[in-house]
Amino acid sequence: MAQEQVDPYWQLRPAAPTSDDEVCRCPAGTEVMLRDGLSDNPLFCVACNGEVPPERLGFDARFAEEIANWLSVYDSLYRLWLDSGEYETWAAIRLSDPQSQVNRTGREIVARLNELGRAYYWWFVDTNDATVEKPILCPVCSIQLTEYEGRDLRVCAACRILA
Repeated sequence: MAQEQVDPYWQLRPAAPTSDDEVCRCPAGTEVMLRDGLSDNPLFCVACNGEVPPERLGFDARFAEEIANWLSVYDSLYRLWLDSGEYETWAAIRLSDPQSQVNRTGREIVARLNELGRAYYWWFVDTNDATVEKPILCPVCSIQLTEYEGRDLRVCAACRILA
């Protein structure tokens, strides 16, 4: 029997189980964000920042594969940026560009996640660059970001962006 028939989310499962204190325990329906957490699951709770098990959202194996493919590309860029080597600036530009393929794909995934519940796309901010500040305008539509209740985050409700 194929692995995806046994577990449709197998591609989003970490190699080692996530520790209990890092898994979201918030009620179903709590908002999620799509972001790289340097793990195999890019779904995190907006309220507690814990990892959200994909089965809580209930999408199919094909969509799980699309999410895993997006994460593979995003994670590669993110790790190039973290490495602080010759690719750092290039990777930061790709991760910061609203028109880059990785960000367009990530926002498309969030749009589909919003059919299942409220979801946001975590926007990359180059924290290694002292000249870069946390955005005050949405990187996609340029409207003013608003504070997200209870968190040190800003949000564009129209574009489903968290920064």
